[in-house]
Amino acid sequence: MGQTNELSVEERLANLKARSRSHENEVAQLLSQPSIQKTDFSLPVPSVTALPVEQIEPPRPSYIPVPEPVSPSPEIVREVQSFTRPSKSNAEGNPQVDLDGSKDIKQAYRELYTPKVPNRIEGYYFGPILGLVLSKDGAVREGLSKNDYSSDSGFLLGVQVGKDFGDVRAEVEYAYISFDASTSNRGSLSASIHNFFTRLILEKELGDRFDLRAGIGMGVGIVGLEDSADYNGAGFAYDFILGAGYRLADNLSLQLDYRYYLTAANDGYDHMKGHIWLLSAGLDL
Repeated sequence: MGQTNELSVEERLANLKARSRSHENEVAQLLSQPSIQKTDFSLPVPSVTALPVEQIEPPRPSYIPVPEPVSPSPEIVREVQSFTRPSKSNAEGNPQVDLDGSKDIKQAYRELYTPKVPNRIEGYYFGPILGLVLSKDGAVREGLSKNDYSSDSGFLLGVQVGKDFGDVRAEVEYAYISFDASTSNRGSLSASIHNFFTRLILEKELGDRFDLRAGIGMGVGIVGLEDSADYNGAGFAYDFILGAGYRLADNLSLQLDYRYYLTAANDGYDHMKGHIWLLSAGLDL
């Protein structure tokens, strides 16, 4: 039994040795074979074909025709002469126009920046008044007797101060009216009236410079009539106005107006009324 076991162990050792030799032979056989080539993982370089380079020409400048010289018209020559001053004279004694910048710079700037059409400036203004008075006939009274008179033409002098709101003007005015009259019984009669008025005027623009105006004025009239006796009194007075305005400059305007004037009656005289043609100026403040 023990012999059998020893033989089996020997057999096993023999088998193991045989296998070891077989394995060594296989390894030696493998090592005797040529080495394995390494794999090249680098990408191939693409071949580039050189393209012909086109010659780019720079753009040619476009042709700009040179204008032919044109002689200035006589109107342009006169306008240039008006802006310049003569400095030299030619052989014939005629002044030559100096175009080298010797013109009056201030005048050139003034005419360049001055607007052709004056602007309307809203705000305060004042100005004088001058008028022609065509007073209607009236009468003076002494008690129950009545003495008629015939009026002659007279004049009006005054001053006004107001404010322009655009389409509406509000102003105050003092005016002195004077005219003469003749009576059938007592001869000549001298009238003088002091008026203190407030006035409201509506205006409508007609074009760049003209305005159409209409309004009403109210106030107090202090009346004095003198002949052999004096007739004095104060009372309510009013007038209606219709006229037109013209702007000369940004801060200056002229007005031509028609007024119908009326005062209250008094114990010594009847209503005093008449037509007044007025010329007034407005200077903006």
